[in-house]
Amino acid sequence: MGFSMKKIIFRILPLLLVGSFFGNCIYTELRSPGLAANMTQYVMNSDDYQIIGPVETQGEYVSWFLLVLTGETGYSDLLKQAREKGGDDIINYRFELRQKSILLIVWNRVIWNASALAIKYKDKIKK
Repeated sequence: MGFSMKKIIFRILPLLLVGSFFGNCIYTELRSPGLAANMTQYVMNSDDYQIIGPVETQGEYVSWFLLVLTGETGYSDLLKQAREKGGDDIINYRFELRQKSILLIVWNRVIWNASALAIKYKDKIKK
């Protein structure tokens, strides 16, 4: 048998490279903090509002072939909870995302956790 180590490496190496490249593209799982939008269009200080307390929610977004989309928005859930507690708005909201996908466009699932602070504006701001 005339198999040398060099021939084996040249036959196996391309398979390993192709397999590792496509293996990472076929199925991925990612966890990262989402974008935080802590910007307001006007300047407020702590005399302008009262902090009611934290609000939290979680949900899921799923897409198939980028055509069928299911899921919900976390911002509206946070705002709804703030209003149920007697608040007017939310500040300092954050999202944490966990994503799983198959070939990026075949199937994509994002599970998110969101949190914020519910606030109630004082009368001088409401005018």
